[in-house]
Amino acid sequence: MTSSPPTGQTTENAKIGQLRDDFLRSDAAKTLATDDAARLRKFVTWWGISKDANAIQPYRVEEFLAQQLNTSIQPRTYMPVLKAFFAYALKCGAIESNPMTVARLPRGAGSAKKTAAQATLAPQAAAAAAAAAARQAQKQDDDVLYVSRDRLQVMQADLERMKNDERHRISQMLHEAIKDGDLSENAGYDDAKMQQGLLEARIREMESKLRNVELIEDQQVGSGVGVGSKVSLEEVESGDKIDYLVVGPEETNPRGGKISHRSPVGRALMGKSAGDNVDVTTPGGSVRYRIVTVG
Repeated sequence: MTSSPPTGQTTENAKIGQLRDDFLRSDAAKTLATDDAARLRKFVTWWGISKDANAIQPYRVEEFLAQQLNTSIQPRTYMPVLKAFFAYALKCGAIESNPMTVARLPRGAGSAKKTAAQATLAPQAAAAAAAAAARQAQKQDDDVLYVSRDRLQVMQADLERMKNDERHRISQMLHEAIKDGDLSENAGYDDAKMQQGLLEARIREMESKLRNVELIEDQQVGSGVGVGSKVSLEEVESGDKIDYLVVGPEETNPRGGKISHRSPVGRALMGKSAGDNVDVTTPGGSVRYRIVTVG
């Protein structure tokens, strides 16, 4: 592959999610470490997959790195992939300036020597650190919203409709209500203001979701169950078989064979492999399944 500019990506329209995908398929990503793709995905999810890459300023990169001080992964480990990514984006003309030429590690990020010294922690301290890292990893996973490409397009269209059509409709309602005079006893005005508040809350909620979107199609499905996996299960006690596709909460449809990775069954299956038994606790009791196949 070559590092030619991504199709249609300019400083005016370069979305960071698409730019990330183009970068990971390019020659520029071939020399990266194994975990670098995951670190880049985490940064892109934090920024917002559908947001403009050109809007990222150095202080925003530093803000992201500072947040990593509270995780099990040192901020400095993000630097190589972020430098490579933004150098690629600049070369392709997708951004006007490279924020990594200015962005610096936060104080307290430590050095490789300090990280090596941390390996000598007492067993109790190491266990506590591992437990905290596991909790943080679970929280970060819960923050991610996995959706299909089709669902993402629907969500983006809904947001645009609310920002344009719905805002305009309510603005007209307010305008008409204000023309009626006294606002202290104006039911039309009160109703329009209430609808306006509800609409703005829905817009903020949708924007928050889109900032944390990851495409199911981009997930690497291995031998273990993950988002995007097709799983065939057999109930151990009855022998009944059922097939599921593991998706995000936005597309959950148990009757259609789609379960969320956050559901009781989904959480029990995540990371498991064919041949494993899993116990699922539901409101109706505990059920044991055997994983027949994972695809």
